[in-house]
Amino acid sequence: MNKDFKKKLRDYADGNLSPEERTEVEREIEKMEAYQAFLEEELSCPKSEDNSAVSGANITKSEARVIFKAKWKARLHNAFTALALIMMGTILCSIITGIFYSTGNPGRAVIYRDVVESTIALTEPNLLVRGNGTKVNPFFSMDFKGNLKKEIGSEMVDTGIIETSFFFNQVRYPERSMTVNHENTWPFVYPGAVNVLNADWAKLEKLSEGTVAEAYLSFDNFYSTGDVLNKLKGKNMQPVWFVVDTGFDNFDTNPRASFIGFPYHPIWHSDDMKVTNHTYEKKGLFSDVVSKSAISPAVEAYGSAEIRNDNFIKTLKLLNKYEKIANRVAMRENLKLSDRIKYLQKNGIKIYGIVVTGPSKEILKLKSEDWVKGIHLGEVKLWNWTRT
Repeated sequence: MNKDFKKKLRDYADGNLSPEERTEVEREIEKMEAYQAFLEEELSCPKSEDNSAVSGANITKSEARVIFKAKWKARLHNAFTALALIMMGTILCSIITGIFYSTGNPGRAVIYRDVVESTIALTEPNLLVRGNGTKVNPFFSMDFKGNLKKEIGSEMVDTGIIETSFFFNQVRYPERSMTVNHENTWPFVYPGAVNVLNADWAKLEKLSEGTVAEAYLSFDNFYSTGDVLNKLKGKNMQPVWFVVDTGFDNFDTNPRASFIGFPYHPIWHSDDMKVTNHTYEKKGLFSDVVSKSAISPAVEAYGSAEIRNDNFIKTLKLLNKYEKIANRVAMRENLKLSDRIKYLQKNGIKIYGIVVTGPSKEILKLKSEDWVKGIHLGEVKLWNWTRT
C-alpha cells in the first residue's frame, strides 16, 4: 500500500474527502476485499500430490507462504486501523463530553448537581443529599451518586443512596436504595381542612425519656417565616424543614395536591458564595493552580427570615429553569414551578407546617401550644441530643 493511498485512507476516516474521492477510495477497498477473498479461496482449495491446487493453479509451498503472510498482514492492518479509529473516536467523544459538562461559570456539571440536590431539599421534608459526586463518561453522559440523609436528634442519619445519570441535558429517573423509612404519605394538615392528625400525640407520650424524635407539625393558621422562628426560639428542639403554601396544597380544592417547602439551613448556590481568598500559581509552561476559599451569607439561628425567603424563591427559579430535570428527580409529572412562583410573588411566603427534631418529651410539650394543630411522628432514635 503506497503512502498516497494511506493518506487517502486517513482522510477518508476523518471525513476530509470530497464525495468523488470517497467513492474512489471505497472502490479501492472493495478491490482489496475481493483480492483477499481470492487469496482465502486459493489457500482453502485442496492440493493434489504435486502441490498444485485442484482448481489447476500451480502454487508452490513458498508461494503459498507468501500469500498466507500477505493475507494475515492485510487482516492485521485492517484490525489496527479499526482499533485506531475506535480510539480516536473515543478520545474525541471524551473531549466533547468534557467540554459540554464544564462549559459555563459554573459548568453544567455543577449546575445539574445543584438542581438534583435542591429538588430533593425542596420536595421531600427533612431529606438532603450529602457527599455526592459526579463522573463524566466518554460518550456524552455523566453519572450522579449521592448519600441521602435525615436530621434526627443531633445526628445526620444515613437513609439511603440516590443514583442517576445524564445524557447531555437529559436525566433518567433516579434509583434509590433506602435504609430508613421516609415519608411517602401526606404528613401535614392544611389550615381549615377537615382532617386532623392528632393520633401520634399518644405515641409520643409512650416514648421514653432517652429518645429523640422527628415530628411533622401542622399549624392552626398561616404564619410568616419570622413568626415561626420566634415561636420555636428558646425551645429545646431543632427546626428542620418548613412547608409553604404554594397554591397546590389543599386537598379540598385540589385533588392532585402536592407540597413544597425549604430546609432550615438555606441552600446556597455558587453565586451566593463570597470569595475571601483567591490565589493563582503558575506551574510550568502550560499549567497553573488556582485556589479559592469562600463563605456563605451569615444567617441568624432564629432570624434572617428575609434571607431564607429570598433563598427559597431563588432556588425555585433555578429548578424552574431546569424543570425537566427537577420533575424527573422529584418523580412527579409536573411540579408546576412557574405557577407556584407566581402564587408566592402575589401572596407572599406563608408557612402552615414544620418538621422539628429533638427530645421526645420536649416535642410532646407542643401539644399544649394553640398554634400547633396536629402532629405526625416520623423516625425515633435513641438519645443523641447535645443541645440544652
